[in-house]
Amino acid sequence: MRDVPEDCEGAYAQLYRWTNGLMAKDFDVLEDVLAQDFQFTVEPRFAGGRMNKAEFIEMDRKIESCTIKLLDVTMRRRQSMVTSLIFAEVHETFSGDLGPGMPSQEEMSAEMKGARMGYGSGWRLDADGQWRCFSHHIFGFLT
Repeated sequence: MRDVPEDCEGAYAQLYRWTNGLMAKDFDVLEDVLAQDFQFTVEPRFAGGRMNKAEFIEMDRKIESCTIKLLDVTMRRRQSMVTSLIFAEVHETFSGDLGPGMPSQEEMSAEMKGARMGYGSGWRLDADGQWRCFSHHIFGFLT
């Protein structure tokens, strides 16, 4: 299901660039899609539950293969902010050490093999007219 009003299309286009960039292993696209003050949050067993932009991109650069199927996307806009609620099925494998406080490469690859997750993001319309994600939170894994 895709519930994206017309005034959210710019943020949706950036979400699309993000997911397609991951699947194509074009991690440089994250430099443009994520805001400078970007914060990623998740349960504490993943790097203590918080990463900034540089840490998040560094972790993503360790993705060896990735497919993302967006199951449900809902976006809403108020002034210069869009919120998104997404349910997705993600298959990822990793290479190398994922960094301090992270599961091993093998554990993370197993965790992300067909993972169904719910996550929310905040998108801001920056001064240059581009939508950028400033907050990204994984609510959890669906059973």
